[in-house]
Amino acid sequence: MSNINSTRYNWVDWCKSIAIFLVIWGHLPMHSIAISIIYSFHMPLFFLISGYLYKPQKTAKEEFKKNFKTLFVPYLIYQLIFYPYWMVRESLVFHQSFTIYDSIIRPIIQSLASNAINGPTWFIYCLLSFKIYAYCIQKKQSLSVPITCFSCILSILICFWLNNRSLYVTYAIHHFFTLIIFFFAGQALKHINLKYISDSLYKSIIWLSFFTIIFGTLIRTGYNSNYTTLLESVKFYTLGFTGSGMILGIGFILNRINSKIIYNISIGTMVILGIHWMLIGVLNFSIEKYLHLSEDISYSTSTAFFISGTITIIMYPMILFCKKHLPILLGKGFSSNKYRKLINSPSA
Repeated sequence: MSNINSTRYNWVDWCKSIAIFLVIWGHLPMHSIAISIIYSFHMPLFFLISGYLYKPQKTAKEEFKKNFKTLFVPYLIYQLIFYPYWMVRESLVFHQSFTIYDSIIRPIIQSLASNAINGPTWFIYCLLSFKIYAYCIQKKQSLSVPITCFSCILSILICFWLNNRSLYVTYAIHHFFTLIIFFFAGQALKHINLKYISDSLYKSIIWLSFFTIIFGTLIRTGYNSNYTTLLESVKFYTLGFTGSGMILGIGFILNRINSKIIYNISIGTMVILGIHWMLIGVLNFSIEKYLHLSEDISYSTSTAFFISGTITIIMYPMILFCKKHLPILLGKGFSSNKYRKLINSPSA
């Protein structure tokens, strides 16, 4: 199999683009089964893809330096970008007066302690934790199967224990235990020749049909992310894997279509993740005030879908701007000139 770190896979771009659209759609307030469907697999899918693309560095110094530049620094920048909106929201919605501790110190401590004020960016913090942990248990630059299996089982048991006792921790910490199995599963996918499937329309359709049937059958019985029984736990992880497999199948089928727009959305998922929450908040607040609603707004499934597409379109110029001038917001820890050379190279 060709080196996944020197070859760009079109199906990965399609999967990431679909996944980030689902993130936006799922964050819009609506009473619909679409919420359960989206939340049952969209974050497992992201971590599975992240695991597939992950390549540990040769030394611990290189690993931590890379993760610091490509994950931790962008995470902090997105908190800073979000901070003015957070301040206004705290004042207008929660009627909190300005104090040094509540308005400055608390959000800093909160974000550094994994409880991001920019809610969706918990994913970046969690991914950083996954990569550091995965690097620590790598053996000669490859996965240690016994340690990995033990880590996954232990993490599931810890999450089960937390859910069973209704113990709340931050999103990043809780999902570290919940979702690390998907990151490791992504790494395991490197050992499967997915090109053999993605290059064949027939095999891609079979793949998609298989996972869609299983996922569709299970989702009808309900979804619970805070599983407290063995059955709920099995269903949660089965939905996560089959839902992810379903989107991978769509990506395999769409692999035949090369699109610069999809490519840009794919490399700009971090920008969308870090900024879309503000756009949704401003939109919701504006509509609620304009319509004089006494309760929080709730969109229909189709309206939320349309709004998600609109937000994606609005975000697209921001992605292009960051791609040219601020690649660090794309999760690229080097200069824009070097980044331009990289994306214009034949292997990109």
